[in-house]
Amino acid sequence: MNDDLSPPDGPRGFPKGILVAGAIALIVAWMLRLVITPDSSAQIGKPFPPIEAGGWINEPGPSPEDLKGQILVVDAWAFWCIPCQAIAPYLIDLHDRYQSKGVKFLGLTSEGGDRKGLEMSRMFVDKLKIPWPNAYLAIEPLKALEVEAIPQLWIVDRDNRIIFHEVGFHQGSIASMEKVLDEALSRTP
Repeated sequence: MNDDLSPPDGPRGFPKGILVAGAIALIVAWMLRLVITPDSSAQIGKPFPPIEAGGWINEPGPSPEDLKGQILVVDAWAFWCIPCQAIAPYLIDLHDRYQSKGVKFLGLTSEGGDRKGLEMSRMFVDKLKIPWPNAYLAIEPLKALEVEAIPQLWIVDRDNRIIFHEVGFHQGSIASMEKVLDEALSRTP
């Protein structure tokens, strides 16, 4: 007589496997919800911090005076970040459509503290053909913005207030950014 409660032909632990698989599915669904429908940011309405950096990668960086009264799109990235690389073509397309309307784009990375990091950051910008200025060793502004994950995107209005902030990138990111940019551009300077 078999006192074992598992089915005679079934593998041991089958119900436990279903529970583990279900738990994993719930965790993945929760994580996807965060990426697909990001929560509203507490940064909206706050002033964008001054851009202090070790230097600029692909062209001279703007002075604080150059940025006054401008609408900005700011991208926080790192050369080793696969999602940062994946969103670059979408941001370049957005740049190409909004640059002529007066929107300025900037990139910020905390990388570049050593020769290898700076070289890898330059290669990232060159390989992806990112046309806007990118600050390296931008540690102070990234700290002020409480950046703990990348990519992150901000849109800053003419009054230097954050009007869009997103951690990560999802299917509707560009459409959301276009809407915010169009609204900001429609306000008289």
